[in-house]
Amino acid sequence: MYPERVLTAGLGLAVFSALLFGLSGPLAKALIESGWSANGVVLVRLGGAAVVLLVVLAVLRPGVIAAVRADGPAMLLYGVLAMAGVQVAFFNAVRYLPVSIALLLEYLGPVLVVAWVWLVRGQPPSRRTLLGGLAALAGVAVVVEIWTGLGLRWEGVVWALAAAFCQASYFLMADRAKAATPPLVLAGVGMSVGTVTVALLGVAGLLPLVIDTEVTAVMLAGTDVGWFVTAAMLVLVATVLAYLTGVTAIARIGASRASLVGLLEVVSSGLASWLLLSEIPGPAQLAGGVLILGGVAATQSAHAAAPPTRSR
Repeated sequence: MYPERVLTAGLGLAVFSALLFGLSGPLAKALIESGWSANGVVLVRLGGAAVVLLVVLAVLRPGVIAAVRADGPAMLLYGVLAMAGVQVAFFNAVRYLPVSIALLLEYLGPVLVVAWVWLVRGQPPSRRTLLGGLAALAGVAVVVEIWTGLGLRWEGVVWALAAAFCQASYFLMADRAKAATPPLVLAGVGMSVGTVTVALLGVAGLLPLVIDTEVTAVMLAGTDVGWFVTAAMLVLVATVLAYLTGVTAIARIGASRASLVGLLEVVSSGLASWLLLSEIPGPAQLAGGVLILGGVAATQSAHAAAPPTRSR
């Protein structure tokens, strides 16, 4: 049991973290629309945040070397899939879709986990989990307006589902490994691995890396704030501060509660996209979003624990 004050403070931090994470999509899309490539945005976000977090780890000295020796494969997997894979897929999805819609589709990750555990491991879900998964899938059908023959850009839908797949893959492997690495260490090392992964893919010509520091304008809420301010906010506010407050929240209220509060990220992202990018989801997207969030909440609340830290 957690003391009431600790729970209250932890819930406040979890909400604050979700609000900050919700800024990442709109900030990234503003840079992409100014001429940066989605993969260039990922490289700057991961690389900048990795530098800051590694400095924090150097000061706190939470046993990074020991953690890498004990849990190196899981940390490598986290960097490749949950950091590089999820973010490359998500930021490419927002090239074609409204930010909130891309994020909703990415949140199908927990539903994919349930399906895999049932079909491959032979562990049927509880009735609550099954109903939650069906509700989420129905929500996807409504969001993409399947009755119109897929109303959204198919490229964006594929990228968003790829983000969900990468997220689910990490969750499954981390669960099997029973990783016990401190979340801050996992985030710092994972971002470093993700940075190297994206950079190597760019050098190999597999991902276009465009970071244009001579762009004429980066527009947020109708104002040209410039690429530097936008990138700094993406790195320091929507990544570093969001991760640090999220990690602190997990320590106070537990991963299960924190993961459920984290669903507010979709709401935050939708509001930020409206205020900063003038993106307003239609009635079908709003209705489908409610189904997806409700379904994901049901599947997550049916489990006693959640993965140790965020993937974005």
